[in-house]
Amino acid sequence: MKRALLTLTLAVVASSTAEAVSISGGVGAWREKPSGWIEYANTSLSGVDTKVDVKDDLHLGDETKAFGWFKLSGIPIFPDVKVKYTPMSFTGSGATSKTFIFGDLIVPAGTQVASKLEANQFDITLTYGVPFIGFATAGRVSAEWGVNVKVIDGYARVRYLDPVTNQWQEDSKSATIPVPMLHVGGEIRPIELVSLSAGGNWIGYGGSSFYDWEAEVKVYPVKNLFVGVGYRYQRLKIDDISDVSSDLKVKGAFFEAGFTF
Repeated sequence: MKRALLTLTLAVVASSTAEAVSISGGVGAWREKPSGWIEYANTSLSGVDTKVDVKDDLHLGDETKAFGWFKLSGIPIFPDVKVKYTPMSFTGSGATSKTFIFGDLIVPAGTQVASKLEANQFDITLTYGVPFIGFATAGRVSAEWGVNVKVIDGYARVRYLDPVTNQWQEDSKSATIPVPMLHVGGEIRPIELVSLSAGGNWIGYGGSSFYDWEAEVKVYPVKNLFVGVGYRYQRLKIDDISDVSSDLKVKGAFFEAGFTF
């Protein structure tokens, strides 16, 4: 009898475990709108600015970039795992209204500037669900907490047309920065075909802080397929990491489509 009960219990647990494991993923496009400043200066001159505004000085324009993610969840004991890649690249050109320093360059006011800024990001998020919320709400509400490791592959280049030699002068800086972050998130499903979710990642230490938040509405026109629209906001405030400082903000609406099984 005991053996039969044990066999039945193991069968139930195995069955529920198999049903609990799920995979999901999505691809979409994010309208990235940059603002703020960056600083990379190997030289200093009195009265010459080292903080370079990405709009006013570098003339960086808004960009729409594709992104993608994949998530595995529901394995007992182990955290849910989500992997996401977000490319971020901006270019700009125009005349600068002030003299500024970038690296070894001293860019005179009134000269033609061509610039490029990249902050491509690879995220790995490990999360656990908050217990009992789903049971207490009949599966309508869920919440999660965990850690996110964001790897930022950064690159910045500034070129200006020397009015004396009529030659382009340039300097650039690249750095790969791993950023461990705290993660929280939650989802409400008022009806079967619609969900509302919000969440994000954050860390602050010294004079640096990193935010990455988003909110989204998803609609499930077919049981296991969804389309979603949302808004994402990032702030990358760096205080002298790899000789780079910044207070860079990137925000905008996004659209995605995906699956969940």
